[in-house]
Amino acid sequence: MKEYNYHFYAYLGAVLTLAIILVVGLFSAFQPVRMFQSAKAMQAETIHRGAEVFGRDCAACHGARGEGERGVGPALNTQEFLKEASDELIFNTVSDGRPGTSMPAWGQARGGPYNAQVVEDLVAYIRSWEATAPSVEEMALEGDSVQGAVLFSTTCFACHGASGEGAAGPSLNDPVLLARDDDYFRQVIANGRPDRGMPTWGTVLSPVEIEDIVAYIRTWEKEVPVAMATLGGDPARGEDIFTSTCVACHGLGGEGTDVAPPLVEAPIIDDPNAVYTAISEGRLEDGMPGWGQVLAPAEINDVIAYLITLKSGGLAAAPQEEEKEDLGTAQFLFIRQCATCHGMSGEGKDERPALVANEYIQSNDDETVFNLIASGRANTAMEGFASELSEEEMRQIVQLLRSWQ
Repeated sequence: MKEYNYHFYAYLGAVLTLAIILVVGLFSAFQPVRMFQSAKAMQAETIHRGAEVFGRDCAACHGARGEGERGVGPALNTQEFLKEASDELIFNTVSDGRPGTSMPAWGQARGGPYNAQVVEDLVAYIRSWEATAPSVEEMALEGDSVQGAVLFSTTCFACHGASGEGAAGPSLNDPVLLARDDDYFRQVIANGRPDRGMPTWGTVLSPVEIEDIVAYIRTWEKEVPVAMATLGGDPARGEDIFTSTCVACHGLGGEGTDVAPPLVEAPIIDDPNAVYTAISEGRLEDGMPGWGQVLAPAEINDVIAYLITLKSGGLAAAPQEEEKEDLGTAQFLFIRQCATCHGMSGEGKDERPALVANEYIQSNDDETVFNLIASGRANTAMEGFASELSEEEMRQIVQLLRSWQ
C-alpha cells in the first residue's frame, strides 16, 4: 500500500497561507492610499462643478474669484470671511439667500434652481480658496468716497447723522476723532463696539465697502465734502416713497393741491441741493415738515430723481391713471424679482441681457414673454417665477417690459 507524503502537503499549505497573508497585507497597506486618491479625485470633481456654477451665476456679483464687486456683492475669498464662515453658514446662505439684500435664495426649497448637491459643490469651490486667500490687511484697497456716502446714508446715518454730526451715536466729523488713522475706522466698523451698542458690520459689509465708508469719512477733513444731493438716486424707488409720503400734499403726479404747491415745473427742481435741503429740513413757515429724520439720505435722493422725471412725463408715460398705477406696481415687482440680474431699470448687468430695446421682446408677442417669465429658460440662470408671482403680477411685468421697447 502506497504511503502519502503528508509533510509535502503541509509545507505547501503553509506556503500558500503565507502567500495569502502577504497579498492581503500588501492590499491593506495600499488601500488607504487608493482611498485617499479616490477621495481627492472626487473632491476635485466637486470643486470643478462648483467653479462652473459660480462662474455662471455668482461671479457677476461676487467677482470671478470671489474678490467682490464694489457696491454689488461682498468679497468671499478673504481669510477673515473663510475663517468665520462655516460650511453650514455658506450652504444656508446660498440656499436661503439674505432677506433685505440683493442676494436671492438659490435652493429649491425656496423656489430656486439648485438642489443640495449643487449647493455643496459651490461650498466646496468657495472653501478651496482658503489656502491662498489674502487677508483684508494684504488687499490693496482704494476707497470710493461717493460709494461710501451712499453706504453711510443707508447704514450709518441713523446713529451718526447724515454728515457724521452725531445722533444716537457719537459725532464722527470731530477733528479729534478724524486725527486717528484709517485702520482705526476699519477696525471699529468691522468689529463694532458691542459695549457701546455699535454692531459688528464686518459680517454685513465687504472689505471694499468698509474702505468706501472710511474714504467718505475722510472727506469731512476737507472744505468741500461729498454732497449728498450729488449722489443720484433711483426714480423707481423714489416714486414709491413719493406715493407713500408726499402725494397727500403735492398730488399724485406732483401737480399740487390746495395744501402744497405743484412740483412738476417748479424751478427748485433744477437745483438738487436746494431740493435735498427742502426735503431734509422742511419749510416750517409753509407747513412742510422736515423729512430728514424719517427718510435716509439715499431715499431723499431717490425722491429727487423721481421729481426730475416728472418734468418729462414720469417713469411710465401712460394716458390712463390705472395703467400708470399698474406700471408702478410692475416696477416694484421688477426691482424685487429681476433687478439682481437685469439692473434696476432693465439696463442689463455684466453678461446678463438688457431688457430695454430688447430684440427678443420686440419680436415676440406678450404671451411668449409671459411664458418665459413664468417657466424660465432651461440651462440658464433664468428661473421661472410662476411659484412666486401671480398671473396678474407677471402680466404687469410684461407690460412694463413693453413700455421699455
